This record gives sequence, C-alpha cells and structure tokens, in this order.
Amino acid sequence: MGAVVNAMSYGAIDLKVAAIVSFIVAEAFILFSGLRGSAWVSVLKDGLVILAVAFLAIYVPLHYFDGLAPLLDRVVSEKSQWLTFPGAGDGIYGGAWFISTIILNGITITVFPTSIAGYLSGTSANALRRNSIILPWYQLLLLVPMMVGVAALFVVPALKDADLALFSVVIDSLPAPIVAIIGVAGALSAIVPMSVYMLSIGSMWGRTVLGGGLAGPKHAASMTSEQLNARGLRQKTLSQWVCLAVGIIALIMSLLMPDALVELSVLSYEGLAQVVPAALLSLYWPRMSKQAAAAGLIVGSVVMVALHYTGLDPLLGINGGLWSVAANLIVVVIVTLVKPDPRWAPKAQRQARTEAAAL
Repeated sequence: MGAVVNAMSYGAIDLKVAAIVSFIVAEAFILFSGLRGSAWVSVLKDGLVILAVAFLAIYVPLHYFDGLAPLLDRVVSEKSQWLTFPGAGDGIYGGAWFISTIILNGITITVFPTSIAGYLSGTSANALRRNSIILPWYQLLLLVPMMVGVAALFVVPALKDADLALFSVVIDSLPAPIVAIIGVAGALSAIVPMSVYMLSIGSMWGRTVLGGGLAGPKHAASMTSEQLNARGLRQKTLSQWVCLAVGIIALIMSLLMPDALVELSVLSYEGLAQVVPAALLSLYWPRMSKQAAAAGLIVGSVVMVALHYTGLDPLLGINGGLWSVAANLIVVVIVTLVKPDPRWAPKAQRQARTEAAAL
C-alpha cells in the first residue's frame, strides 16, 4: 500500500513516509470496520479491480505496442527467457519442486487463518461452496497484471522496484483522474487482505491466548448477561490492541527489513502446512490425541526450519514443506498408535468402579 501511495503522489511522498501513512489509514480502517466492513469494502475493491484490469488489458498493449500480438511477438523474439516455465533447464528449482509447491500451497490454503475466518463468518455452506467455485476463475485476472508487468519491462527498462511496475506504466500513459481510480483499486487491494489477516490475528490472541477463550455452554449458563457482555467487550478490546501491536511490528519490519517479506511468505505456507495433519485427522480419526497432534506440529516445524536454514530446501528436488508434513504425519500416527485409545478410558474406569462396588 505504501508503494501505491508513493506512486499515486508521482513520487512526491517518500516510500517510507508512504508506508507510515498507509499504516495509519489501514489500522484506523481495521479497528473500526471489523470483518463485515472488510467484506463490503472487498466488494467495492473487486469491482474496481475488475474494471481496471479489463481496461489495462486493452489499453496498455494498444498504447505502447499497437496491440497484444505485437507485444507477445516482441517478448518471443527479444525476451524468450521470460516465457520459460519453472523447472526447465538446470537448477534446484525443477519440475518436481514446482509441482510439489503447488500441492503444498493447495493444501495449506485450506487452513490459513484468513480462510478459517471466512468459513466461520459464512452465511451458509452453500455460500462457501459458491466461493470455492468462483475463486479459481478469479485467478485468471492475474494474467493481466503479469502482461502489464512484461510491458513495463520494455517501457521502463531501468525499473528498480518491481512493485511499481504497473503504476509506472499507468502514470506514464494515463491522465491523473484515471490514475487516481486505479490507485484507489490498488490501495483497497492492499487494505482488504491486510484487514482480514489482522482481524484473524487479533481475534485468535484477544479471544483465546489473552481473553480466556469462548465461554462453554455450562460456563455461559452460570454467567449473567452483564458478565457475558463485559467478557465480550474485554476480548474485543484485547483484540484491537493486538491488531495495533502487530501492525506496528509489521511496519517496523517493512521499513528495516523490506526483503524479508518474500522469505516470510514462503515459510508461512510451509509452517501452516504443519497444522493440516492435526486439523484433518482430528475430524476423521477420533483416536488421535492432542499429545500426538502437538508432537507432530513440533517435529514438522523443526524439520521445516532445519531444511530451510541449512540450504536443503528443496530436498531431492521436492519442496521442504512437503517433507516436513510427511515427518509430521508419521509422528502423529506413531504417537497415536503407541498411546492407549482415549475413547476406551471412560469405559474401563466405569467397569473398574462397577467391579469395586460389587466387591
């Protein structure tokens, strides 16, 4: 979002200052809008983005290259390496890495905190099904910014910041009012996912780790409405403070370590993938214990970090995250099978008490 503010000001606002301004705007939106506000802004954002993408898909090739075909012809003749599919040629990131990474990301997205927030806030199962059907089609729009990015490499060959590729082309070729509309679409595209992430983090910490979690049916029944309201207000306040604290940490890191974002993004998928065995097996394998799930999480996370920081990721050409999930799964199964089935414990205890009473 800082890049958007910097570009929309035609460079008048420094990138770091723009990041600070963006942080203030985004935090204010997050703290006062909540998840429902993010959802409605997402509708506005999607409309603007689709209009902007459709316009740029036609305008940029025509303006700079007299059409899409001449742009593609130039790419093929002058920059054919840009069209090389991942996995071609030499290197550790081959076809196996590419395919295993797609599999890992496809698995992980199902347990991402933002995905879970969407599941829990959905109006019905059919709403979630519709989203799952529409989402893959939405990804087709990514072809347009990729094409505009390729055009930018020709138009602005000395471009230093890849994040500014699209906006450099837009500013160079369009009048200010249209630039402003595209800038708003870009800013909202930053705010919406950011708000969902922040709300997920704030809710998890504010309601569970710091707020004592959700009141169970028995506990809630023993509390008055005033106590329940006070508890909810306290958890909401804690969540807001967590959102603010995490936002400040993210701002500081973006200013001091801007290149760390890509590494953190890669590790986030590999790390969250370690939740998948516990989440899925707990639904379909009642015998699995929380000790087994915790052991799997720890082992998988250790393997993931070890592979990454020793330079062994990918291992044998396969994404280290999948190796970590495999280790996680093996540990979960072994610990579960070694421990007695917890479902039989209550039955055994009742039988022992019955025998003791009979004696």
